[in-house]
Amino acid sequence: VVVGEELDHVRIITLNRPRHLNVISSKVVSLLAKYLEKWERDEQAQLILIKGAGRAFSAGGDLKMFYEGRKSKDSCLEVVYRMYWLCYHIHTYKKTQVALVQGISMGGGASLMVPMKFSVVTEKTVFATPEASIGFHVDCGFSYMLSHLPGHLGEYLALTGARLNGKELVVAGLATHFVPLEVSSVIYVDLNLCFS
Repeated sequence: VVVGEELDHVRIITLNRPRHLNVISSKVVSLLAKYLEKWERDEQAQLILIKGAGRAFSAGGDLKMFYEGRKSKDSCLEVVYRMYWLCYHIHTYKKTQVALVQGISMGGGASLMVPMKFSVVTEKTVFATPEASIGFHVDCGFSYMLSHLPGHLGEYLALTGARLNGKELVVAGLATHFVPLEVSSVIYVDLNLCFS
């Protein structure tokens, strides 16, 4: 569900559940934490890239996991605690992180993108906090991140779950760079050639 690659001084994390839009499960959280902790201590690792396989970066938390968690030893509270810890770890990470975001980036999935030093989006990027539409308070650090947006934009997004595209994300300050898809595909191919 998560693939980690080590290429010279670059470390690449790929969220690898494309048929499920790379939703975040407890296993995904624990694997992400494992890779990030390991590479933060690794002196050879200088740059961490995170991307999603398929047509989504990440559609957020796996609601099925939460529903089934009510009858397992690993309670929903424990899963949420681990996800919040992971988000905090990303916010305070000591090495440069870059999110390459194409397609859907929503809820908990977007919390992996927004706090990174660099987040690169395209015209295919779609951001939202859809949990607002079912009455669930925005989570994974978004109560902090949205409250720091200009004007009442953060409040509006938190209450409505409205969607933003790639260019709007950059203007709002939720992403750092907009790169057209055709250019980002070339860059990604070049990266693969450089590190293979």
